[in-house]
Amino acid sequence: MYRKIGDFRKMDIQVILNDKELIYEGIVDDAPIDIKELHYTKVELGKVTKIYVYKD
Repeated sequence: MYRKIGDFRKMDIQVILNDKELIYEGIVDDAPIDIKELHYTKVELGKVTKIYVYKD
């Protein structure tokens, strides 16, 4: 597990839960607090950065 999504700044992101569900898409600075507090496990850099999180 890595740092929190909120540690990113001014990036266009997609947050993907358990490799299946897109739970947020937009600028990281505009994301809800609950999204910013998630710890990511994988990142794919690109025009839109894909951030993967996993929960049971």
